[in-house]
Formats: sequence, structure tokens, C-alpha cells
Amino acid sequence: MQTPELKQRGKAVGIDLGTTFSALAHIDEFGKTEIVPNAENERITPSMILFDGPNAIVGRVAQQNAVAEPEKIVDFIKREMGKSKAMFHRQFDGRQYSAEELSALIIRKLVTDAERYLQVPITDAVITVPAYFNDAERTATISAGQLAGLNVLQVINEPTAAALAYGMDKLERDQTVFVFDLGGGTFDVTIMRIEAKHMRMVASNGDHRLGGKDWDDVILHWAAEEFERAYGDNPLLDLQSYQDLHSRAMIAKVQLSAREQTTLVHSYKGKSIKLLLTRADFEARCAHLLGRCKALCEIVMEEAALTWGQLDTILLTGGMTRMPSVQSLIAELAPGVPINAELSPDEAVARGAAIQATLCRLRQEDREQPGKAPDSSTIVRVQFSDGGGKVIQVTEIATHTLGVVLWDNAANEEYVFPMIRKSTALPTKMKDAFGLSRANITKATVRIVEGESTMPRECTPLGYCEIMLPPNLPKGTPVEVTYCYDESQVLEVLVDVAGRQSCSVINRNAGLSESEIAAAAADLYRINVT
Repeated sequence: MQTPELKQRGKAVGIDLGTTFSALAHIDEFGKTEIVPNAENERITPSMILFDGPNAIVGRVAQQNAVAEPEKIVDFIKREMGKSKAMFHRQFDGRQYSAEELSALIIRKLVTDAERYLQVPITDAVITVPAYFNDAERTATISAGQLAGLNVLQVINEPTAAALAYGMDKLERDQTVFVFDLGGGTFDVTIMRIEAKHMRMVASNGDHRLGGKDWDDVILHWAAEEFERAYGDNPLLDLQSYQDLHSRAMIAKVQLSAREQTTLVHSYKGKSIKLLLTRADFEARCAHLLGRCKALCEIVMEEAALTWGQLDTILLTGGMTRMPSVQSLIAELAPGVPINAELSPDEAVARGAAIQATLCRLRQEDREQPGKAPDSSTIVRVQFSDGGGKVIQVTEIATHTLGVVLWDNAANEEYVFPMIRKSTALPTKMKDAFGLSRANITKATVRIVEGESTMPRECTPLGYCEIMLPPNLPKGTPVEVTYCYDESQVLEVLVDVAGRQSCSVINRNAGLSESEIAAAAADLYRINVT
């Protein structure tokens, strides 16, 4: 879906749509990645929105007004992606906003500022997502980009993007790269293999509800408990007090990366408390969070069947990797393995997304203009080709197993049959045939789930496909199911029973429907985003 204003193809960019900060990057005419500053001349933009009547103010101004007008603020939207509007929404001036719509406003801010800076229209984008995002969360991210008026070329995993930013000028040397990505709201760990000028994901794992906010919350709740112990009042019950204390907790966390101790002061109902927090105490309180990171690192190494000594480089991305405790964890896990310090942990993901956007465009040109002069400059094409004129390839893998729910007549219970297994290279297409569980069924329902268990209740339901059947079909009539999984890890399903083929649209359990997206797009453009 594109808005009428964006019919002609403009520039393609990379967008890091983050939990706490977002960034946009492009490839210049010399084939180099460049972070595009926002209107406030900042390289990264806080992923926070302040609603003020018909205006949606995104970024630093919203952040600065969070304490003064907390009821008008929305943040940490990324953690709600993939949820239906019934499960999550925020209401301002009588209008309900889904996570996709709120994210679209952040994207619009990034794109509008970038167009002003670059003096060219932006129509296409690659948007990054945590590697462990599921189908619903990825689909919601694509919808957010479309609602912002963009043609979303692909959603790409954040660790893959970081590896691209690191490895594009190092393709001559085969190497194994370990990407540790700890951001404001999500954590991913991914192993990438650079081999024969081809980048390939080997293994990935993560937790999309583990990030800097959880470290902030440790300080927040500790300070609140100390205040309540001193005065008998809970400062978190008041929204303004909560925002103020949360801001102070974030500042304290950042300060403890550079110094051994800091002081936190908070006032509520005319009473004030001053607390001393040392780095050692903070790290002890957060040990369980770091333990979750360590466990996921060990899991992904096991999935890749590698030892730590077989790694060539470690990439640290996401602002939380500046914490000394994180760097100590990496040194403990992989002693002697060099940590790359060339890339800013705040910018690597956006830069990699810009590279992928360019790769997508180059492949598009090759498909659309065989034998003709390409749109891209010769410099850019040479920069992103393998030396023989072939555009460099990046291969990602399925980060979750996708299955179909079947009925076991012998056991008299449901079970999950895996159609596409975790770690399968993408894109992929899998087809299998099953039989109707009983005779005279008038409607076949194919239930789609995601997860590693064979028990439906332990998997995430993604949605279902339905197909109406002719009468009098016998038990065992073949049902052919095809799963098509693209580079963005978005699924399409085709069902064929007795020559009756269903459409490939899944009735998803979450996110906005196509009709809701169309209606929301027109509505969102009435909002002034600054």
C-alpha cells in the first residue's frame, strides 16, 4: 500500500525502529552509509510521542515533556507490536491508536526529517526488527511502514543488519561473527557466517521483552520501595511521579556505566528522598537479567554447534552494551575473541538496514531492467557487488518453527506437525498433504501455530485459513497445505482440498486487517507530525 503522493519511486533508506531510540540511514552517491540527522540535528530520535491536539510531537521534545504531561505521552511501543487493538491501544482526543499506528507516526517523523535533509523524496525502506520477533510482530512492523506511506522492501533482523554494517568491507575474509544486541526493550544474539562474499545467518535466539527498560525498572522499584519505607507513600501510584522517577532511574543507569556510584533524588507529595546507588549494588540487583542474557548466548552457541574459540569477532550493538557488566559477561564467555569497536552501537543497525535497502533495490533493477542501464550509480553498484557483477546475497533463517495443528485419531487429541523448522534458510516453501479427519466435512480449517512444541497449547497461534468443501467427501480426502515463508519471515498459506484452493490470506489472530490499515492510513495523514 502506498499513498498517492508516493507513486514515483524515490530513495530507499534503512530504518532502525527501536524501543527507546530510532534512527534512519541511507547510502550516499559514493556507496557509503550515512546516518541522517533529524530536525533537531540529533543522530538518533527518542521513540516517544507527545499528543497535543492535532499534533503528534515525536522525539526529544516529547521526552522532555514526559514528566510535565505524562497523560499525553506514549513510549515503549515496540513491546506491544503484534497485539490486536483490543489487547493494546492508547487513546488521545477520542481516537484509539494501535501499536502499528503509533509506530507509523515515529517512522513519519524520521522520514519527513530525512527528506528535508536529503532534499529527495523517500518512498522505500527496509525496517529492522528483533531476530526473535514472530510473524505477528513482523507483520505489524510492515503495516507500520505502510501506514507511514512507505513501500516496505523487507523487514530484516537487527543482528543481521549490524553484521552487514560491519562486514560489507570485510567480505574478502571468511569469518564467524557473534552479534550481541541488547537495546532498550529487546535482546537478540545471532551468529553470522561471512563466506565466499555471502553473509549467512547460522543461529539466532533472543527475548523481545528483555532490554534496558528492565534495568531501569530495577532502579525504579528499588527507589520507590525506599521512599515508601521512609514515608509510607508509594510514588509510583501517581503518573507524574512515576514518569519523573523513571527518568531519574534511566539517568542513574547511564551514569553507573561511567562511574562507580551515583545519587538519585526524588520528591513526591512535598517529601524528598536522596539515595546512593553504587555500581556493585546495581549489578547485584540486576544479576538475574544478565543471567538471562548469558543463558541465551549459550543456547545459540549450542544451536550453531560452535565453541567460543571458533568465533572470529564479536559485535556489540544496542546502547545497553555500554554497561561494564555486559562487557564483562562477553569477556567471560569468549576470552580472547576480539570485540569490534568500529561501529557505534546506536547506529550499526540503521546503517545495515540502509545497505540491505540498497541490495534490494539493485536486485529489483536487475529483475526489471535486464540488459538496460541501471538506475543506481556505477560506484554504488560496484560497492555492493561481488566483483563479478552479482549483487551480494544475505541469507537469514527462520527463528521459529511454523506448524499446522492436526488431529490424531488414534490418540484422540490434537498435535502440531512442523511445516517449516527453526533455522531453515529463507525464503522457503514447504508443501505437505494430510487427510480429512472424518467424512462429510463441509468446511476445512487449517490452524497455523508458531513454536517448538508438538502440543498446540504450548505454541503461539498465528491464525487460520478456511476453505468451503463440496459435499460427501470421504474420510482421508487429501488436504494439501503449502507454507510460503519470505525473507521478512512473513507467512502465506495455501490450502487445496479436492481442487478447491483457498486464498493465501491468513485470518490472523493479531494486528490490523487490510481494511483497518487502509482506513487508518487516511486518518493518520490528518495528524501533524513534528
